[in-house]
Amino acid sequence: MSSSSANSAGIASKRDELRLLINSRNPIIAVETAEEDRLVRLITALAVELCIPYFTWSVTSGLSRIEGVPVYDTNEPAQALANIANVRGDAIFLLKDFARYCDNDRICRGLRDLADHFHDVRRCIILSGPSLNLPPEIQSESVMFELGLPDAAELASTVKQVLAEVHRDRNMPVTFDPAGVRRLAESLVGLPEESATRMLRRCILARGNADAGLVDAVLDEKRKSLQSEALLEPVPRSSSFADVAGLKNLKDWLVKRKSAFTPEGKRFGLVPPKGVLITGVQGCGKSLATRAVAAEWDVELARLDAGMLYDKYVGESEKRLRKALELAQQLSPMVLWIDEIEKAFASAGSSGDADAGLSQRLLATLLTWMQDRESAVFLAATSNDISALPPEMLRKGRFDEIFFVDLPGQDVRSALFAIHLKKRGRDPNTFDLKKLAVASDGFSGAEIEQSIVAALFTAFNDKHELSTEIILTELLTTQPLSVTRAEDVQSIRTWARSRAVPAD
Repeated sequence: MSSSSANSAGIASKRDELRLLINSRNPIIAVETAEEDRLVRLITALAVELCIPYFTWSVTSGLSRIEGVPVYDTNEPAQALANIANVRGDAIFLLKDFARYCDNDRICRGLRDLADHFHDVRRCIILSGPSLNLPPEIQSESVMFELGLPDAAELASTVKQVLAEVHRDRNMPVTFDPAGVRRLAESLVGLPEESATRMLRRCILARGNADAGLVDAVLDEKRKSLQSEALLEPVPRSSSFADVAGLKNLKDWLVKRKSAFTPEGKRFGLVPPKGVLITGVQGCGKSLATRAVAAEWDVELARLDAGMLYDKYVGESEKRLRKALELAQQLSPMVLWIDEIEKAFASAGSSGDADAGLSQRLLATLLTWMQDRESAVFLAATSNDISALPPEMLRKGRFDEIFFVDLPGQDVRSALFAIHLKKRGRDPNTFDLKKLAVASDGFSGAEIEQSIVAALFTAFNDKHELSTEIILTELLTTQPLSVTRAEDVQSIRTWARSRAVPAD
């Protein structure tokens, strides 16, 4: 499929959805979006297709037929409704920012009266605005339409327009072929159309050219916007699967899903994975595996700090979560990491009295996003106590898979010693890795690493080179978590035996 035909397909899906709502004779359609121009273009195209008269209203220009002369003295909301009542037959009325006036009893009643007479013909009022807080009386008469953010196919036309503009107006050379235009459009995914246009234009002017390096420049700009919000923490992609010992099943699963982000995979029909929940014994590499995913897939990685979401004002915490998820979409494709997810949403599984229902509202916001999102944001959540999570989060469809990370076996422990010794400038071949692996039975990966750290201090203090014997001594003086918290470890294993896929 060519870029232009794909673009048409992306727009057509929204047009089909809105056409269905109009033909179903919904009297009021609510659209919460800041992309007013994009919505106007969509409605205009649909009105032409359906041969339906189309009117717009704003408090500054009043009511007017599209591209026509405004009706005199219709700036006031009540007068606008009175004029709408005089229009007969099929019609579409786009009322911009009208929701803010609906708290007025007279306006609310007038809108409801109109809705009562709109059921018999294809007449509908579309209420639009960046934020819609409709009274319950209006909500009962209305249906929501999600315009959504433009996808890569739709943004391709924006990219072409900006590239043509700088070439024409500034005589700037443009070296993008169709594949390059597609990559540039994909780098802008997650941004509203106007924001994408401004960012692309700004990056081109700052660089002074439009070459292949423009894609990286756009991604850098998106990272800066992410950091400025302080809701998501960018995490360096410093680890790869080479740094993760064991976890073969998890690695194989992730390697297969990487293809969904490639152009070939998309053409084949592969859908980007939604995410995984990794649970298991503390210190066994859950967080490390999450970092490695982003590095192996060559996508961005950001951590959502659930503690930053909570706000003392009612409704603000949910808004902060929605904003964080929107920011994640702006950086897609990316890995969104929620570490120890049970700490953020454990109270949602109770009555909600502990925090006045805040955890339940946050959970509902997250679950809706997990179920409905279309962007390539891969959610990687880790949990040390998965039994504390509410059952809604564990239902099939929320995560693609739940993996259980157990204490490493002997071969994996040997590999872990080799990895951590090599990281600290030691040749693993000069150590008896098998003896170390046997002596560390029941140790987690984190505990094995700490045994090497402690042994380094001992060796330095005694003015000796690090040796197998020094590490063995540290191991013998350490009680691992599997001993000190044996009941907890067994409880996690029992839960995972029939509910999760072994990561190794």
